[in-house]
Amino acid sequence: MRLLLLGVAIGVLAYVFRKPLRGQPVNDDVLITRIRLLLDELLEHAGSVNIAVHEGRVTLTGPAAKTELRAVVRALRALPGVRTVDCRLTAHA
Repeated sequence: MRLLLLGVAIGVLAYVFRKPLRGQPVNDDVLITRIRLLLDELLEHAGSVNIAVHEGRVTLTGPAAKTELRAVVRALRALPGVRTVDCRLTAHA
């Protein structure tokens, strides 16, 4: 009986904390929030970056350090719900 309850508990936790699948659409507003949180971790001046999302297509504009660009694009492509990334960030030293 305990084993059955443990299995049910694991199943419920897996359902609650699951991540959306790569191909599954994510609401644009939710995606903007996730991107903003991610940029806060990756960029020194994340507030100066503008984010536009339309049906999973992400466009970034604004300034960013040259050393940060690759990590930002790589992280965004791995984010569930992102279909394409158009990085128009202006690199500076």
